[in-house]
Amino acid sequence: MKKGKRIDYLSFKKKASRIRYGNLALILAILLIIIAIICVSCSAVRKSDDSEKSDSEQQGETTTNLSDYVEEEPDASTTSDPTQQSSYLFASVTVSSDEIGSGTLVLVNNNIALLNEVNEDDLVVVREYKNSAYWVSDYSVKILPDAMDALNEMLLGFYTATGNDNVMVRSGYRSFDYQQELYEEELASTGEDSSTLVAKAGYSEHHTGYAIDFTTYNGSSYSDFDGEGDYEWIMENCYKYGYINRYPEGKESITLIDNEPWHFRYVGIPHAQVMYEYDMCLEEYISFIKNYTIDSGFLLVNADDGAQYIIYYVPMSSSDSTTIYVPLQDDGVTAYPYEISGNNVDGFIVTVTLKAGTGVASSSTTTEDETTEGEAESAEGTESESAE
Repeated sequence: MKKGKRIDYLSFKKKASRIRYGNLALILAILLIIIAIICVSCSAVRKSDDSEKSDSEQQGETTTNLSDYVEEEPDASTTSDPTQQSSYLFASVTVSSDEIGSGTLVLVNNNIALLNEVNEDDLVVVREYKNSAYWVSDYSVKILPDAMDALNEMLLGFYTATGNDNVMVRSGYRSFDYQQELYEEELASTGEDSSTLVAKAGYSEHHTGYAIDFTTYNGSSYSDFDGEGDYEWIMENCYKYGYINRYPEGKESITLIDNEPWHFRYVGIPHAQVMYEYDMCLEEYISFIKNYTIDSGFLLVNADDGAQYIIYYVPMSSSDSTTIYVPLQDDGVTAYPYEISGNNVDGFIVTVTLKAGTGVASSSTTTEDETTEGEAESAEGTESESAE
């Protein structure tokens, strides 16, 4: 009988045990690998979901910001420095050097005569264009259209704020001949050789067509306009409409005219605001603005109504004309709205509107004069022209 191979049970048991535990370890390792693969996959899925969500949120935020930007007109200063020449392309315009005596910023005083006379055909009769918020002494009172529009807005604003409609415009444009008559009457009444109250012919603000004098009239009697009480509103708010009190207290040594709270001059909103904020009279402002040129940098003015302007000075050329460069809008073709005024001394002042404002008038105006015919006759011609 063939003997079988003898098996050591104990050794076999140990070997079987090793085989069994070895297989178990292999199975566990495989399971761990599978679990690890599942975890990694789940993590990747979650990361992908989070990434998609983040992208979606980010996209939504970008869309909102873009929408906000499109709906709101961008401020010029968000893209570049609006005071620097390098921020713009320019077009050139040619201005006759004779125009140095024309515009809203001409400086006229006892030492500086107006170089250009106003074309009287350009004037408007205040009585015919006024609204119902104020009075006018008679039909001879005339001013230029820009000053007329601003006057209506300013006195409507005054009436809305105070309920007071007693302001009367007693004087506007004056010819050289008429100013000479007033000057001679003043000297005759005082016995003096000169006057600090009435300007000589050719040297009066009233020649510009941008100056007005106020008095007050309640329908039966007159009072001086002193800029106090209700009328302080005009003194504090006229700049918002482009007007300044031309001969303020404390500036007599510069203006060479006594304090006249009743005398106002239209110069335009950005200039009036600068003068008001920095307590400048017109003489000081004309000198100040020469610091700003196309090379040195523009004066940036943010007006109370949201409008934005740049202002700069251009010296008059020695030739018959002066070349002035004006900035173009982003299309590189269209110029920003601009105005050029002579300073009546030695150059031109350029005012560029970068951004339009909302305006200051709170309600529409009417050209109807609500004074009765009898009231008009009683007011007409009864207030003498005495002052600059």
